[in-house]
This record gives sequence, C-alpha cells and structure tokens, in this order.
Amino acid sequence: MATAKQTVQTPSDEANVKTSVFEKISYGMGDVACNVVFALTSGLVTYFYTNVMSVSAAMVGMIMLVSRIFDGLSDVAIGLIMDKVHSKHGRGRAWVLWMALPYGITAVALFCLPANATAVVQGIYIFITYNLCTTVVYTALNLPYGAMAPLMTRNEQDLAKINLFRMAMSPVGNMIVSAATLPIINRMGGDQSAWIKVTLIYSVVAIALLLWCFFGTKERVRTQAAQEAEKLPVGVRFSALLHNKYFILILLSSLFLAVYQTVNGTCATYYAQYILGNNEYYSVLNLAENIPQVIVIMILAPFIKKFGKRNLVLAGAIITVVAQLLLLFVPANPTFAAVIAALRGIGKAPLFGCVFTMMADVVNYGHWKTGVRVQALIFSAATVGQKFGGGIAGAVVGWLMDASGFTGLEQEIPSAVAMVENLYIWGNALAWVVIILLMLAYKLDKQYDGIIKDMEQKGMLKQAD
Repeated sequence: MATAKQTVQTPSDEANVKTSVFEKISYGMGDVACNVVFALTSGLVTYFYTNVMSVSAAMVGMIMLVSRIFDGLSDVAIGLIMDKVHSKHGRGRAWVLWMALPYGITAVALFCLPANATAVVQGIYIFITYNLCTTVVYTALNLPYGAMAPLMTRNEQDLAKINLFRMAMSPVGNMIVSAATLPIINRMGGDQSAWIKVTLIYSVVAIALLLWCFFGTKERVRTQAAQEAEKLPVGVRFSALLHNKYFILILLSSLFLAVYQTVNGTCATYYAQYILGNNEYYSVLNLAENIPQVIVIMILAPFIKKFGKRNLVLAGAIITVVAQLLLLFVPANPTFAAVIAALRGIGKAPLFGCVFTMMADVVNYGHWKTGVRVQALIFSAATVGQKFGGGIAGAVVGWLMDASGFTGLEQEIPSAVAMVENLYIWGNALAWVVIILLMLAYKLDKQYDGIIKDMEQKGMLKQAD
C-alpha cells in the first residue's frame, strides 16, 4: 500500500509565501494605531499647548526641535538594538507587543500638563513627556513595525500589497483623530479635562489594535546575509549606508514628507480657525484630504506595475504643488479649501503607498552594491529624516508664528493671520517641490529587476536555516 507523499516546506519556500488578506489587514492595524499618536503629536498637541494651556508658541517650537534631534538619534539606536535582540516573537513583532501598553500611557501623559505651574515647569514637563512618548516609546514601536513587512514575505508583489494595505489603512487613525477630536472636545467643554478623556479613549483603542497586529502576523524571512551583517562593526554598516545613493534620496524624501506633514498638521488647525473662520473646519479639511488618499492607495497596485513607483510618486508630487498654488486664488473659501485638500490627498497617495516598498528596494540595492545587508538600519536611518524634518519644521513654524505676533487668542492680529496663511500654502508647496527634484534623480526602478536576477544568481538572497 502506497503512502502519501508529504511536502516539506523549506525556509526558502516559507519566505516566498503570499500572505493572506487577514494577515495584511492585521499588519495594517498596527499603522492605524501608530497614527493615533502621530495625529496628536504632529498637530493637535501644539494647538492644545498654545490655545488651551496658553504656552508660548516659540517655546513649544524649540522643544519640538530639540526633541526631534534626540528622536532622530533614538531611531538609529533602536535600529542597532533590533539587530542584536532576538525574540521568539520575531525581530519586529516582539516590539509591537512590548510597546503597546507604554504607547497608550505616554500618549495620555502628554495632555496632563500642570495647568497652574510656571512657564519653566510647564516647559520641562512638555519636554519630558513629549520625548518619553515620541523619542522612546513611539520609536521603539513604529520603527520595528515598519521593518516587519520585508520580514513577512520575500515575494515582491505580495510585499507591495502588504505595504499598500498598510498605507491605505494608515490614514484611518489619523482621520478619526483629526476629524473627531476638536468637535468632541468642544462639546465636552474644550478644557484640559476633555482633552485627557478623549486621548484616554484613543489610547485604549490603539492598544487593542496593536495586539491585533501582533497576533495576526508572522515573520518568515531571515536571510543569511542579514545574519552576517549583524556581526559586522557599526562603522562598516554605516559605511554601507553612505555608499547607497538611493538610500540618501529616500532619506531626504522622508525628511521633506515630514516637513509637509508637520506644517500641514500644525497650521491646518490655525488656518481653519483664523482664515476659514471655524476651527472645526480642520476636520473637514482632514477628511477631504485623507479619504481620496485612501482610495487612490487602494487602487495603486496595477499602476505601480505599469508605470513604476518613482513615476507615480513624481506625478503625485506635481499634482500636490499645483493644488497648493491654486489655493492662492481663493484662500478663505471653505469649499474650495476642501477641494484643494482632496487634490493633495490624491497627489500624496503614491508616495505614501510606495515609500516603504521603495525602502525595501533600497535594502536590496545596497546589499547588491556593497555586499552588506543593513535592513533594520536602513529603515531606522530613513525615519531619522522624518524626525529631523518634522522637528525642524515644527520649530520654524513656532518661531515664525511667534515673530508674527501670534497670541493664541480668538481674534488674531493681521500679521499673525497672514503668517498662518503663508505657512499653510507656501510651506506645504515648497516641501513637495523638493520631493519632485529628488524623484527626478531616483532611477532605481529601471535597474531593479536586473539587480535582483544578479543577486539570485550569486546566491545573495539565500534564506537562513
């Protein structure tokens, strides 16, 4: 009697597996959770400090700048630690589990600022809690989470879909927080207590979503080259980064994307209040921008295959700049501002949808070019650009608004209103002009297939046992 032949799955087979829709959704839930705090820290918390707690905009801007410097250094530190810490839960998944509860607690702490304390005490409290939340906890959560996708599968098309799911779901957390926060808080009295209660609710939901992400995903990819790279001196790994020209381009693209997110997130609240006449228009602008973004990201896959990632990002950046310039003609009309926000959402969707897949491409290019595979370090160093870009932009916004005479009162002086308008329109436009120039220099899409074939022939992508 013949026995059934068993199929033995090798490590290489498992690395090339296509993930299920449920696993892709589970992974995306992690970014929904991450965007809860990102939405708070990239815009709303500044509004809370200046307009609710009457903290100086210049002081907040300075704290943001110094904090982002520490934040950028923490990204590199976590990237190096990731290469050394081994857990049964995986290299990225473990951090999602470990940081879930601290993430929720530190988010609430941001809004527990002592109301009657001196300006010095308030500044110290903001610095400590902001850095604890963003520099330490958020970095230790979001960086390993971002590096998870290439560890889930080596199948290029499936990896692109995983990241599309992630970036299509990513704005959901941001949309909910940005659209719902001010209307809910205003109806709860608009005071500090209302901000704390709402943030507490967000934090509980975010923790639950992170646990969903952890239990619903699996890491499968463990290349031999990555294992070997972990044993190399830090200097050798950093040298490999500096010899990867496409890493530099993605690093700078991430920096100016963060400039846009910070300027847009910070100034949109003020723009809604002082230019459009009601701070709740901020919710309308946010929804108008993010809903088209989600829709476009969801349908990107066939266009990526036909036109390439770089060409889509370039076209989207051009659309975003044109939209911003159109806003100059009718800056104070809420309906027109919402239409422009929708065009921005369409324009920025390709970069949001493709940036992490492009990072994975850059990892393979660097491995092929230098012989050193520095996966975690590339993801961490790229996020340094985001942190520095956001910090610099936040500080500049704070300084310029303070210089314009901004007071945080219901009625602002004309010079402060003009500054808000210029920052919201020109600041966002200039960030995307730089991204256009960077994408013109990005040529990896044309070389990538040949690079992968050469790496396979040389055994550079061999899966570790």
